[in-house]
Amino acid sequence: MNKVRAACVIIGDEVLNGKINDTNSRFFAKFCFSLGIKLQEIITIGDDEEQIVSTLRSMRDKYQFIITTGGIGSTHDDITYECIAKTFGLPCAIDETCKRRMQEKSNPEGRLDPQALKDYYKMATLPAGSRVENYYLYDDLWVPICSIDHKVFIFPGIPQLFERLLVGLTPIVRSLFNLGEKDIEYVRFFVKTTKTESQISHNLKLIQEDATKVSPEIKIGSYPHYGTGFNTISILGEKKDEKYLEELMRRAEKEFDGQQVSNEEEDDVSNKR
Repeated sequence: MNKVRAACVIIGDEVLNGKINDTNSRFFAKFCFSLGIKLQEIITIGDDEEQIVSTLRSMRDKYQFIITTGGIGSTHDDITYECIAKTFGLPCAIDETCKRRMQEKSNPEGRLDPQALKDYYKMATLPAGSRVENYYLYDDLWVPICSIDHKVFIFPGIPQLFERLLVGLTPIVRSLFNLGEKDIEYVRFFVKTTKTESQISHNLKLIQEDATKVSPEIKIGSYPHYGTGFNTISILGEKKDEKYLEELMRRAEKEFDGQQVSNEEEDDVSNKR
């Protein structure tokens, strides 16, 4: 059974100061879940060299699959490429493939003054060396996913670009980490109950204790939904234990006077403001 561990680093002062909402980490979490990858850490940091370098250094030996989003534009605070290169002891240099693709798609020499052109090509100045591979996934996009050691993957922060590139990377991720084409390793069931968390806490702990004896990967959680009059119990585990997870769901229905709800119904409730 594959045990790929993943981490996500959101880079950008604009996330920390509340200017924009981070949706990339949630999209990545769903991506990992669908492939059976175990996402273990999500962290948001600013456009700060020391933070970026120290964060990546702390993660690189713990996780097999690390993504970063943000900080790869043309302005002074876009320092992700150079910081990640520094983390791995690599230089940065203009990637000629990226530069050519930029020229083909937007004719920068024909429309930008020298300083703007220099800043524009900052986005083509990538970590370089034999440990680096740049994935150009779509003919209509010049931006690559820059990968170091097939471990760290550097994405743009713009959600539309990030989501499209991440989906496009799926077959590469499957190949790199030897993930099956058909089997989704994790499944999850939800049970809705009108009982409060205090009322279900003890029995929920007993269910978790029983489940852990079957597999440490089975996680039982409770999610209160303020103002709705009900809470949701989550039962998560590996697909190989699906029958047992269904038994736990029926047990939760019985013990908490609950009923099963779909993933879509739970998403709708969880993401309402």
